[in-house]
Amino acid sequence: YEMTSSLVGSEMCIRDSRTSVPGDPSLICYFQYKLYERQYNFNGLYEKEMLSGMAEIYDDPEGSRMWIAECDGEIVGDIAIINRGEDKAQLRWFGVDIKMQGRGLGSCLLEAAMTFCKEKGYTHITLGTLDILKPARHLYAKFGFRKTEEELFNDWDRSRTMYHETWEQKLG
Repeated sequence: YEMTSSLVGSEMCIRDSRTSVPGDPSLICYFQYKLYERQYNFNGLYEKEMLSGMAEIYDDPEGSRMWIAECDGEIVGDIAIINRGEDKAQLRWFGVDIKMQGRGLGSCLLEAAMTFCKEKGYTHITLGTLDILKPARHLYAKFGFRKTEEELFNDWDRSRTMYHETWEQKLG
């Protein structure tokens, strides 16, 4: 996947986990943690969640995939699809750096993930998000996901009330 950037003098590329290099999983965990710490004041328990699930991509390299967006060699976004059974998948770890939001990178990452789901024959896609993640929720709706559940959740930021939401989409 290649994407041209609207940033003057910047080189943007999106690569997937088939071309991963040692350190990518750790760097993605750190990128996600710093993104949500800066933007939403999440604590270290979010990083623990990332670390505990990252190996799932490598447990099934044919049925699961991650995309990493880089600008001038720096990670600026990511998204993953995890195989959850014959026709089921989970969208995970969707993040776009603050300086790249509103430039179409999130849509490009979601498009790559959904194309992969269609290629693999996944017809039921789920994801978990939080009610405070407004830009991501907007994109999920744009791509046909619908919220199906919500429950109180504040493990990552005990200073406010947040709700964990499950969103689903049926393909095909």
